Amino acid sequence: MKNSSLKLLVVFILLAFSKVFSQETINLQVANIDSTLTRGANAVVRSKEMVIEINSINSMTIKTKRIVTVLNKFGDGYANSYEYYSPSTKIKKLEAIIYDATGKEIKKYKKKDFKDRSYYDGISLMNDDRIKYIEHTAISYPYTLAWESEVEHSSTAFIHSWNPILAYKLGVQKSSYKILNATSIPIRVKESNFDNYAIIQNKTDHEVSFQIANVPPRQPEVLSPSYQEMTPRVKVALNDFSLEGVRGSGNDWKSFGKWQYDKLLSGRNELSQETITAVNTLVANAETDKEKAKLIYEYVQDKTRYISLQLGIGGWMPFLATDVDRLGYGDCKALTNYTKALLDSQNITSYYTIVYAKERRDIDAEFASMQGNHVILNIPYEDEEIWLECTNQTTPFNFIGDFTDDRNVLVVKPEGGVIKRTKKYEAEENILNTVATINLKADNSMTATLKRTSQGLQYDWNYNVQYEEPKDQKLHYKKKWGYVNNLEVNAVKPTDDKDTVMFTEDVEVSCTSYTKKVGNRLLLMPNVFSCDQSTLPKYKDRRNSLVISRGYVNTDQYIIDLPKGYALGNLPEKKTIETEFGKYTYELEKVSESQIKFKRFLKIIDGVFPKEKYEEYRKFRAQIKKIDKSRIALKQ
Repeated sequence: MKNSSLKLLVVFILLAFSKVFSQETINLQVANIDSTLTRGANAVVRSKEMVIEINSINSMTIKTKRIVTVLNKFGDGYANSYEYYSPSTKIKKLEAIIYDATGKEIKKYKKKDFKDRSYYDGISLMNDDRIKYIEHTAISYPYTLAWESEVEHSSTAFIHSWNPILAYKLGVQKSSYKILNATSIPIRVKESNFDNYAIIQNKTDHEVSFQIANVPPRQPEVLSPSYQEMTPRVKVALNDFSLEGVRGSGNDWKSFGKWQYDKLLSGRNELSQETITAVNTLVANAETDKEKAKLIYEYVQDKTRYISLQLGIGGWMPFLATDVDRLGYGDCKALTNYTKALLDSQNITSYYTIVYAKERRDIDAEFASMQGNHVILNIPYEDEEIWLECTNQTTPFNFIGDFTDDRNVLVVKPEGGVIKRTKKYEAEENILNTVATINLKADNSMTATLKRTSQGLQYDWNYNVQYEEPKDQKLHYKKKWGYVNNLEVNAVKPTDDKDTVMFTEDVEVSCTSYTKKVGNRLLLMPNVFSCDQSTLPKYKDRRNSLVISRGYVNTDQYIIDLPKGYALGNLPEKKTIETEFGKYTYELEKVSESQIKFKRFLKIIDGVFPKEKYEEYRKFRAQIKKIDKSRIALKQ
């Protein structure tokens, strides 16, 4: 009787287990995913749960469970998963399972099976972050990754934000995020871009949660706002926190900046008397503080080089100025702090400034927290704001280019933090002017000398060619004018005037077959050096606003000597296109029987425009491209 009962119990348990396992297998089958989530997707997040537990001011646990189905090779990045760890971050649990399209297990990874290496960010010479990861090589698609991790942090200055839609072409079946705060530490939460998304949220004194489901993949569109401006995001910060063992606090930028100054910057700007004496001598003949600042900036460029070292609190606290002075290197924090120390020695006020570099992204003026990925220097001078990029040995004084232009930054002052905006380079400042003399011959060949001068952001986009090897310089121009068949670059002479921030390129080129003979006529494309090569795609139903991120002005003027034995026919009328996006003119003028003048003007206006305007802009650029490539006929 007992044995029969026991057997029945075992059978019941096995059946129950089988039922659960069968259900899980069915749930993992790719065929069960709604087609609205897979259409146009590289991968689908089946489920993602992140639970963040705030244990104390210096203890935080993050538990993550994630199931992702990879549909093709472009989605593989979602399966090559990883976790970071460091002296302040411990991985307590780490598991992964790979399933095939039917939900059958292919491979299981325990924590010991993960690869382990130092984390290289592509910049730092050394840091103390490491990474555990798996690399799954797909035999077939689709497949599914199930992931689970638990990580403990002793730093609470950074709390994972919620970004449920991580990328384009990613469907999201379900994503949830929860903060459990059992402490009495006040917590701040900011939601962004929730419109048009069905997000369930719940907030109590000790718990905050968000959930989203069934989000179709978003498709990329050119000239769109940044991805983070379009998708849901939740930022979270504690008013009191710990950063690598350093206690911090702040619920607004003034108090947060005050903490950074007091705990991370104060006392790190001392210099030896020998160095101060050398700087005194350096600036002795300068008449203004701006002239002194320029000499000091160039002194730093000559003396130091950029090397990133991210170890512990050193990832957020600059080296001592004396160390940079002695060693001659440092990261952005160290070199900025060193430049500031040299300026301090001359009683020139300057401020350590935190910024998001490269991608144009603002420090969030409404949400004080650890933000930014770079540091520059701000010098308020009379009615001017001077900005210095201290990590670049070639950038002119008070020129930041598109690396950190036109964005909100955090200026750290002794009395606290202040949000400022870096310089915006207006379209009229970003000038590229090209003048050329072009000689055509009856055998279809061409020779030309041209001078290109760049200013503003166009300087930034062109001046680095001077540091390339001569053969690479020639390849650079051959690629730029790749629409000219058989082009040869014969000579290049770059001139960089850092005082006026103007870059000049003197170039000599030749071509064996620039014109084309048709019967007794010679076909010529007058626009030799400025043909618009852009091709913008059409969209049946565009979703995103049109963003023209930078404005600029291009001007061209060529004198074209006609080949002997050929004369001009009728020249086309001047063409002008004027829209809210800019202005374009194309003009040919007869100078003499053997010479014509080509003139071109293009101004592009930056801005954010409604999505309905995209097609107008696309047509504007298409018209320019067509006119740029137009030909005229010369009579024999």
